[in-house]
Amino acid sequence: MSVKSNASKIDFKKKTPVATVKKKPAHQMHFITDVNGEILDVNDAFAVSLGIPPLDLKGRALLDTVFFKNLDDVMNDRAVFNSLSQGGGSTISSLKSGEHILLVGDKHTPHKFFFDWIKGQDNQKYLVACSSFDKEVDITVDTQPDWVSLLNGLSPSNSDVEQVKEIKSDIARDEEIIDHRLTLGTSDVQAFSAMNRDVMCVLSEDGHILRFNTGFTERLEQDLGASFLDRVYDEDRASVRQYLQSFQMHDVENDVGYHPVEFETRMNAKQGQNIWMHWRIHKKGDELYCLGHDITSVKVSEKALRRREQELSEAQALAHMGHWRWNVGSTNIEWSEQIYKIFGVNADEFTPTLDNANALLHKRDIGRMTQAFQRAIIEQNEYDLDFRVVREDKSICYVRCEGRCDLDEDGDVIALYGVMQDVTEQAEHEMELRAAKDAAEQAYASKSRFLANMSHELRTPLNAIIGFSDMIKRQMLGAVGNDKYLDYATSIHDSGEHLLALITDILDMSKIEAGKYELDLETIKLGNIVNTAVRMIESRAQEGVITLDSQIKNDTPNIIADRRAVMQILLNILSNAVKFTEPGGTISVAIEEFDNHVTVKVIDNGVGIPANKLSAVLKPFEQVSSAHTRNHEGSGLGLTITKELAELHGGTIILESAEGEGTTALIRLPRDASEK
Repeated sequence: MSVKSNASKIDFKKKTPVATVKKKPAHQMHFITDVNGEILDVNDAFAVSLGIPPLDLKGRALLDTVFFKNLDDVMNDRAVFNSLSQGGGSTISSLKSGEHILLVGDKHTPHKFFFDWIKGQDNQKYLVACSSFDKEVDITVDTQPDWVSLLNGLSPSNSDVEQVKEIKSDIARDEEIIDHRLTLGTSDVQAFSAMNRDVMCVLSEDGHILRFNTGFTERLEQDLGASFLDRVYDEDRASVRQYLQSFQMHDVENDVGYHPVEFETRMNAKQGQNIWMHWRIHKKGDELYCLGHDITSVKVSEKALRRREQELSEAQALAHMGHWRWNVGSTNIEWSEQIYKIFGVNADEFTPTLDNANALLHKRDIGRMTQAFQRAIIEQNEYDLDFRVVREDKSICYVRCEGRCDLDEDGDVIALYGVMQDVTEQAEHEMELRAAKDAAEQAYASKSRFLANMSHELRTPLNAIIGFSDMIKRQMLGAVGNDKYLDYATSIHDSGEHLLALITDILDMSKIEAGKYELDLETIKLGNIVNTAVRMIESRAQEGVITLDSQIKNDTPNIIADRRAVMQILLNILSNAVKFTEPGGTISVAIEEFDNHVTVKVIDNGVGIPANKLSAVLKPFEQVSSAHTRNHEGSGLGLTITKELAELHGGTIILESAEGEGTTALIRLPRDASEK
């Protein structure tokens, strides 16, 4: 920097303009430091470029404020440089005079500066630096910076004035700012190009190959002048042609919203192979600049990934299983496709959230699910549970859930994940097995009760038959004409009938259980059947001093049913009523008519049936209590046969009773059993 040596002396006591020096325009930057690199003065332009007020810059170390692009090149003494670190605040006395590039500001913007060492009146060296400028202008100094007194009457000590002007002229001709981060030299480009394996080529506007790089020749057949489309796989040419034609249809250079075209396509490679390429094409002038990247390995990986995902999806579909994940604290749940099917919802219409999922769970299972999740988070253990889903069609789906905890680096649970499997078929099979097991156990228990009951029922009449017939055979009371033998014959007859009834019940029950009991349907007058049954049981009622009350007319109503089966139903119900009604009791019989069915109502005021036995008495060989079974004969099949015969007609038997208050039997029969 050149400063007029004949400049006026500065009066330190005045604040008026005291000197005129050659300085730069306001947009040019300068600063002055001492030999230790401490900033003595800066201009506003330099301070603005740093974003720091001028007063705050004074006293700072230069190397703490700016950076040299290449500190090695600016030092005279390399040994000194080795002891000097950028930003270290050490001496800069070995800094070369001349042109250097400084990286200024937060963005490290490069600027060319000319550096010169100048000796002051105090015989101390000072570094003066200024950025590139076009011309010098006279600027009046109206303040008195600390360094002005040092410059008055000074002359360059290390540089000739003409040499300084020549350097300034060179700087002025190079006004372009060099961005070291973006601008590459020719050697840089060549080095990077040698490392690059991407395909580069230049096409004419009509799509013919003009130039290409070595990456092109390594992968594709080289043929200058050939069409780019000839290198494209046959099935992809139509779409690629549209991309290339888009450059001809639009003025891309004047289109503000224009972006280079990018697409993926298969290319015909060497030796008859195909490769996948990602192309980025930019138009400049009449030429298309194409940059292609080989993504064949990516496509192969994507294909393998899709295959694995497809296999996983198919495996989950076969197993009726899906995977899920819930991030702790989130309301949403991640579901795979199969879980939507398990819950019976459409993936396009249903959002898997905690509330939406709970709305589909069986009410009794919601609490168990919540507790299982909370316990898993607290205990950080694996977990499994079964729950039920109530689908929109009201069907029940049984689901087994197994999961684990996802932990963060601190060991805290951040998510729960796992699988859900539709186990409805398995659950129903298990329920059927349990039902079959229960039925088998019940049948075994019934058989035991039957044998225990039959051993008594069969022995009693057989003993009478054998005993009385033996007495008659031996004429133990004298000649056969003895009147006592007539009583024995009557007992033998009654015992035989009783055995026949027992055997008939057993055979009827066997036929019903085997599904071989067939109804012989005909039109019958139900009133007539009921009155006949009442008369048949009336003698037994009279023996027990029981009143039978029936006001039913014989000609009403008409139904289509099996006459013998209906009679057996009525006799069994009336017989039970007589059997369990104490002397002096009453039994009433009535018929109620409805649109599609009729009901025969038999009411007694007998001993009644305990509430816990009502459902049991309709099962085979069940008895109300052991005391009753000992006092009354029977196989224990009467009510069971009655229930089965009514159901064969499409009807039902309903018992209403309370212990000690009697029993009401409702025999409900359809008007037409053929329509059941």
